[in-house]
Amino acid sequence: MLKGKKVMLRPIKRDDLANFLKWFNDPEVTQYLLLYLPMTEMAEEKWIEEGAKSGVHLVIEAIENDTTKPIGTIALNNLNQRNLTAEFGIAIGEKDYWSNGYGTEATQLLLKYGFDQLNLHRISSSAKAFNERSLRLHKKVGFRQEGLLRQSEFVNGHYHDKVMFGLLREEWKGL
Repeated sequence: MLKGKKVMLRPIKRDDLANFLKWFNDPEVTQYLLLYLPMTEMAEEKWIEEGAKSGVHLVIEAIENDTTKPIGTIALNNLNQRNLTAEFGIAIGEKDYWSNGYGTEATQLLLKYGFDQLNLHRISSSAKAFNERSLRLHKKVGFRQEGLLRQSEFVNGHYHDKVMFGLLREEWKGL
């Protein structure tokens, strides 16, 4: 468990299934994610049991007084032990918590874990070019834009660019 002032990151539990189904079947949320097909209960259960083992997958909980509330997920995917790399991903499923700093703090906690505990050398990420919140988040926590995949994402009936980001351990330590 990783804890900050506004958020706590904890392992995924079976009880999270209802939230995942709500978040990952909401078109307003999924337009920013790689997901594009409806999420089924069976597929999500299988992922929780098997797929979540392929990296570090955590639930973001907002800390409110003496309680916490699940608001999203955060992950380091495709961990590569040889090259000490991973791919970052985040989704705040509770829209009332968008643009209030929860994602920023959760990202900072996970980056610290990735670089300090997992000894990663590089963390990469991407965001759809129309996702202003995600672009701001990446820059705010130190990611550098490394490229642009032109019209590589088909969302809401149109092709969109995807912005590629990277963050090296020495850059992160210098922040």
